This record gives sequence, C-alpha cells and structure tokens, in this order.
Amino acid sequence: MFDPRNPTCSPARKANLPAVAALTTLVSTFVGGRALAQDTASEPSAAPAEASEPKPAAPAEASEPKPAPPAEAPKAEPAPPPVPAAKPDAPPAAPPAPAVEWKAQSKGGFVMTSGNSQATNITFGVNGSRKEGNNKLTLEGGVAYGRSNNLVATTDDTGVIQSVDRQEVTSTNNWASKGRYDRFLSENNVAYASTQWAGDKIAGKTLFGGGQAGYSRQLRKDRWNLLVAELGYDFSYERYVQQPNKTIDPVTIHSARLLVGETLSLTPATGLTASVEALLNLNHETKALNCNTGLPGVDAFHDTRVNGKLGISTNLFKKLALGVSFTVKYDQNPAPRPVPSVVVGAPAGTTVSFPAGQYYSWEFADKVDTLTEVTLLYSFF
Repeated sequence: MFDPRNPTCSPARKANLPAVAALTTLVSTFVGGRALAQDTASEPSAAPAEASEPKPAAPAEASEPKPAPPAEAPKAEPAPPPVPAAKPDAPPAAPPAPAVEWKAQSKGGFVMTSGNSQATNITFGVNGSRKEGNNKLTLEGGVAYGRSNNLVATTDDTGVIQSVDRQEVTSTNNWASKGRYDRFLSENNVAYASTQWAGDKIAGKTLFGGGQAGYSRQLRKDRWNLLVAELGYDFSYERYVQQPNKTIDPVTIHSARLLVGETLSLTPATGLTASVEALLNLNHETKALNCNTGLPGVDAFHDTRVNGKLGISTNLFKKLALGVSFTVKYDQNPAPRPVPSVVVGAPAGTTVSFPAGQYYSWEFADKVDTLTEVTLLYSFF
C-alpha cells in the first residue's frame, strides 16, 4: 500500500512504477489534447498542421459500386410534323416578246412651169418596214408623171414656117414597186429575197421586173455608218412598147447580182446614202434585139445593167425632212425606142413607123437615164 507519509517504496510498489508512469502519461496526453482542441476551436486562426494530414481512406464498403437505378422506360418522342407535299415548280416565265419596229415614210414633189416653158411634173413615193426579232419586211413604191406643151412649127414645101402651135406630150411616165424580206442569220449576216415590178413607157418598157435572192453581209456597222455588200441571183422579165408593123417579143434575163451600199450619218439630223448595183446577164438572150446590129440575139455579159443612187436628207422638223437624190441607170442593151408621139411633116392619119430592114441607132432608147429629185419626206413612225 502507498503511504504518503513514507515516500519510500516497497518492493511491490517498485514493481508497479512503470505501469503507473504509463497511465499517468496517457491521462496527461488525453487531458492536454482535449484542452488544446477547445482552444483551437475558439481561435479564428488557421487549422493546425495536423488538419492538413490526409484523412483515412473510406471503409472498403464505401468504394463498392452502388447498384444502378432501375432503368426508366424510354420516353416516346413526339412524331415530327408532317412535311407538306412539295409544290410542283412553276413553269419558267416566257421570254418577253421581241419588240416590233415599224417605220413608214412618204415623199412627194411637184413642179409646174408656164409661159415659154409649159410643163407639169409630179413625183410621189411611200416606203415602210416592219422588223420583229430576226425578220424584216420592207415595202416601197413610187410614181413619176410629167407632161409638157412643146412648140411645133408647120412649114410649106419651101420650108417657110406657116404656123406655130403647141402639142402636149407625155415626157415622164414611170412607176416602180418592190417588196423585200430579210432573215438575219446573225448580227452581220442576212439572207434576203425580193420581188420588184416597174414600168417606163418613155424608155420603151411597159412592164419589167422579177425576183432576187441572195446573201447580204454587213461589213461595218457603228454609230455613224453602215456598209453593206450583197451577192445573189436576179431574174428579170421585160415586155416592150409595141410598134406599128413590128412585133417585139418579151425577154427573160438571168443575172448575177452585186451591190455595195453605204448609209452615213453626217450629223444627228443629216444623213447620206449611196449604193451601186450591177446585174450581169448570164444567159444568151435569144429574142432580145441587139442594139448594135438591130438583129435578135444578145450574148452573155453583153446586157449589163448598173444602177447607182446618191441621196442626202436633213430633218426640218420632228417628222418632216428635206431630201435631195440623184439616180443614174445604165443599160448596155436598151429597149427598142417607141415611135415619138409628135411627128412633123407627116400627113394627118398617116401611120408612122421606123424603116423596115434597116438599122439606125436612134431606133433604141438611150443607154443612160438620170433622175434628180428634190422632195419633202414625212415620217409616220
């Protein structure tokens, strides 16, 4: 037993000293640690170093996989809305109709003189065209007519004039018409066909005309000028004024046709046109009278015809213009000349005719004809 009054230890006490010491240490440690924990909790200071030590691993059963939750039934997704049926594509819009270009123009002239020179002449012409897309149709026509009162002297057998009178004669009597169709193969290439009919009794032809077909090429086209060349075929028919005691047969001619034409804009209001056309006969004209011999028969390339024209026009007002033109016509083998209507010296009622069986150059019309016109031109479109 321990006696506090006697600190001396007995043998049994000595044997228990180590156990007592250990117990004392354990209690001190427990009491001191609790007090320290309370102090630490009451201070706002950082956690003690031992707080940063890794925590012990969770018990083994905590790491076991948790049983998977029961599978949920898949939710039915709402069906997509029905796709409306595709509407058929609308047909492509029709291309706009090609613009139609109309042109129409008329021209006219009148000349009358009195006194010493007594003559009346009129000219009138119209032309028009319609172009739609690659197709163009052109129509034109004209007429010229003139009469004059010429002085005629009557003499006796000695040549002394007995009287002076006037006789009215027709000095101009011609008409012409033409229609032409152009098919534009491209911007500069054109196929054409045309027909033309005319009459000129003063030149000895009651009716002449025919048809043409060929190829036209625009050699140059810009703001100021248009240059055109044409190559084709020409068929011509000529019927002549008949003469007393003589029959003149009609003639057919097959020719090669060449043309060069220029349209030039000198100013916005003034334009110039020029053209030259050549017709070269390819056949032997059996029934045609030869102007060099007076006998039937004209060889190929011996009845060449050339037509040239030069004109200028300028606008006076919006639709009114003044035009001046000059036309020349050459015929290598002209028609037989009609018997003149005025004959001096023949008894009244006498049938006048040219000598039979003889040849005179004046029995045939002149090879060259010219026409100068000053006209007013009115454009409708």
